Amino acid sequence: MDGLDRFMGCMLGGAVGDALGFVIEFDDLKTIHKKYGPYGLRTVLKSAKNGNKSLISDDTQLALFTADGLLWADHDGLEPAEGLYRSYMRWYYTQTERIIRPEQEKWMTRQDHEIDLDYDMMGEEALFARRAPGKTCLTALASGQKLTRQEPQNKSCGSSTVMRAAPIGLFYQGDPEKAFTVGCQAASLTHGSPEAYLSTATLSAMISMLAAGKEPGAALGGALHILQADPEGTPLMKTILRAIDEAVTDRNPVRSMKKIGLGKKADEALALSVYCILKTGKLKDAVLMACNQDGDSDTCGAICGNIMGAQEGTKAIPKSWSGHLECDGLIRKLAQCLYDHRRS
Repeated sequence: MDGLDRFMGCMLGGAVGDALGFVIEFDDLKTIHKKYGPYGLRTVLKSAKNGNKSLISDDTQLALFTADGLLWADHDGLEPAEGLYRSYMRWYYTQTERIIRPEQEKWMTRQDHEIDLDYDMMGEEALFARRAPGKTCLTALASGQKLTRQEPQNKSCGSSTVMRAAPIGLFYQGDPEKAFTVGCQAASLTHGSPEAYLSTATLSAMISMLAAGKEPGAALGGALHILQADPEGTPLMKTILRAIDEAVTDRNPVRSMKKIGLGKKADEALALSVYCILKTGKLKDAVLMACNQDGDSDTCGAICGNIMGAQEGTKAIPKSWSGHLECDGLIRKLAQCLYDHRRS
């Protein structure tokens, strides 16, 4: 498998996991079975009201803006957190049509890095759709402050940080320590709990190693080694180790997943995703397991898709899942841009 296919697999895998789970995000497992049968929802559905496209949620929207922010910072010589903040403010505008500070108005137009790389975030109409955006993200960005781990605005541990982490790992392919650091910075722009920013950092480090060709077990072990050195990392470490322990037992997966959590918190979303990939070992099976549950279906599906897509590439994604995906062109373009950045 070439490197580009890992980048494409990671970005598209996350998007199809998000699209499959978005339909059932607010349903418990009993309701899912009632609607779709005893095996749950098994494929990505299309929306007749939206041009027969498979809809992405704020999970994939924010992942795309994360990629944009990193490319912006690299092009203009900014610190990564500054580029990410600018791009997240663009996402905030797509959801609210509000500009917090006058100097931010120019960020809402096509920027030099987009012209040079040949894409246009704010020209992508689908990114203006409101797909259950996280309240903490909206509130934190509405403050107009560029928040940090050292100066948080809240103590939120919601999962809308970890779902946007994958592009960070791709951008810092083969440099998991840097990916971990920038993952913390990205999450801290909206969420102030260690569970949120350390989960994001840990997934970023995992993706960094997977994109460089590491196996999932080695990538997970490497990320946990970095996490272990963080003074606030012990609670998250325990949560992930609990998921690993559950994965090696023969317990009923439904019960094991309930024991790990619902995935609405960042640490639980990451732990559930780790459980699903260790339990199944395949992108399709991991995404289906992650989505058909009581909790945060689209976030867990997206994370599993990111991880296994970086491992297995695009061949692991069923064509019926990705064939009518919303923002498909932009997703592929940004995956290409992230890959070209690493090559250069």
